[in-house]
Amino acid sequence: MPLVSVIIPAYNAEKFIAETIQSVLIQTYTRWEIIVVNDGSTDNSASIVTSFIEKDNRITLINKPNSGVSDTRNVGIEKSKGEFIAFLDADDIWESNNLEEKVSVLSTTTIDWVFSDAYLIDENTDIIGEKKGDDSEMLIHYLLWDRTVIPGPCSNVIVKRKCLNSGLRFDAKFSTAADQDFCFYLSSKFLGKRIEKYLWKYRILKQSMSRNIAVMEKDHIGVYKKAAKNKLFSSVKFQQKCFSNLYLILAGSWWKDGKNKTRGAYFIFRSVLAYPPNVLKLLKKI
Repeated sequence: MPLVSVIIPAYNAEKFIAETIQSVLIQTYTRWEIIVVNDGSTDNSASIVTSFIEKDNRITLINKPNSGVSDTRNVGIEKSKGEFIAFLDADDIWESNNLEEKVSVLSTTTIDWVFSDAYLIDENTDIIGEKKGDDSEMLIHYLLWDRTVIPGPCSNVIVKRKCLNSGLRFDAKFSTAADQDFCFYLSSKFLGKRIEKYLWKYRILKQSMSRNIAVMEKDHIGVYKKAAKNKLFSSVKFQQKCFSNLYLILAGSWWKDGKNKTRGAYFIFRSVLAYPPNVLKLLKKI
């Protein structure tokens, strides 16, 4: 049974982290280690984790000064010993068969990394929806941002050690879009597979990082520029279409969630300028 390293970054996570850790404890696949990396929390996160460590020596706590979620995950990667590495955010929950299903695929196929579908839950852990993934032409659709490819990668994806040995890490320049950048690399270099089952629960919180639209804007534009630098776009036209779609998403976020129609209109203009045919997409929405 291969060892699975479960990396949990924690920053002021006292409200949900016990439930998160408990969801690993009840896994039907039992050969795992948990590495909780405490990113300078000022609440009781560390003491809650310590209470679990007293009962189960498979759990490790690393305390460090606050440096952001990407660097925090990377610290966990460096400390991990497993053949497979799994990521789990400190407010999400795994179904009891999550590891068993995913490890089975990684152990018996040439697949390098796996993910599954997800339930959506609220602050009270009540199911409020679901998200299905899609593993057809993953890099293309990830870059186009025209569908959900991997629901919540940082509580979903499990990778083989060789993916990380290639140099793959979370880029510390990004926060809300670090998972997108991570998956661009995974999709371009390694063979991934979707498991068509709901194996975990993604918690939707009003105060989540993705609600900070200014940070979202900066991060996602930065990730797409990095993708262009790394020549992930197959042609100039395809790159223009991908950037145009990104600008449309930013326009909608500013217009609807940010209540800033001026900023929204600015990104509508940038979208049409980058790829004029997208004006048809706008007209359909209107």
